[in-house]
Amino acid sequence: MAVNLTYTRALFWHRRNAFYAYGTELWQEVSELRPDVVHAYNVFTLPVAARAKAEFAAKVVYDCRDLFGDVAYFTSRRRRRIRRVERQFIDAADAVMAVSEPLSRVLEARYRIVPPTVVYNGPIEVVSSASPVSQPLRILFQGGFRFDRNLETLIRGMAALRGSAVLTLQGFGDDEDKLKALVQECGVESSVSFVPPAAPLEVVTAAAAHDVGVICHKGDSLNLQLAVPNKLMDYLGAGLALAVSDLPGHRSVLEGTGAAVFLDPSSPEGLASGLQELVDDPERVARMKESSLSLARGLEWSVQADRMLELYESTIAPANRVTR
Repeated sequence: MAVNLTYTRALFWHRRNAFYAYGTELWQEVSELRPDVVHAYNVFTLPVAARAKAEFAAKVVYDCRDLFGDVAYFTSRRRRRIRRVERQFIDAADAVMAVSEPLSRVLEARYRIVPPTVVYNGPIEVVSSASPVSQPLRILFQGGFRFDRNLETLIRGMAALRGSAVLTLQGFGDDEDKLKALVQECGVESSVSFVPPAAPLEVVTAAAAHDVGVICHKGDSLNLQLAVPNKLMDYLGAGLALAVSDLPGHRSVLEGTGAAVFLDPSSPEGLASGLQELVDDPERVARMKESSLSLARGLEWSVQADRMLELYESTIAPANRVTR
């Protein structure tokens, strides 16, 4: 994917003019490579892909992994501009991918396109067996320490679980010092710890030493409401029970599987109540962990990669197009 050749440099421009940065950097690469298929990894690369189609008949796969026109941290003006660009160029795509069923449905309705193919960010591996349930219960959050992850509420909720559960925050981000100060303020130093992020290919292995994987953001934007985060898939691959915010993206994968409880992320009490259900029932947690592994085997990246390759093939041979 050509985006990876310039991704770091383009991020420098992200807050000012991502379309300009991606466009100028990527077009130089794409025009030299002249690929048969351009995988547009996000909306910022879509105009370049459309230009490649117009100038040398490249096929285009648009990979909509985020609704950047519906994120809370962009200005309304910037969101409108992103939506205009997406609407202008999405018809150039010979195939569209999405990372969740709800996201696929939104794109289909919004732009009146063929239903995008859902390709999940499946775990790179699935452990052979889940670890035994521990007491106290071992809860894990992996990922960025960001303002929209609702980690302050989670830390405050851990006060009610003191002695019966421990929380490990494994990740990085600008809010780390703030979160560490909050741990001290709440007096939960014995229940909440911080560890460095794992290497990308070791994330699943690192998670497997825990019991419950938590995702507790509030879904403050449509993008977050529809997301199926990478960490959700990694938790499944690690054989963890999942405790996740009650949002459409999460439910689209987990509802009815027996692998998850759905949390009320609006308050410390709501999060603590949902987690307390798991603390009180270790046998249920053990069953949930087994359910996670069963689910993960169908979502593993090796399976999802085959689905993506089928989509590439369908762009080359439109008569055999895979639409779902």
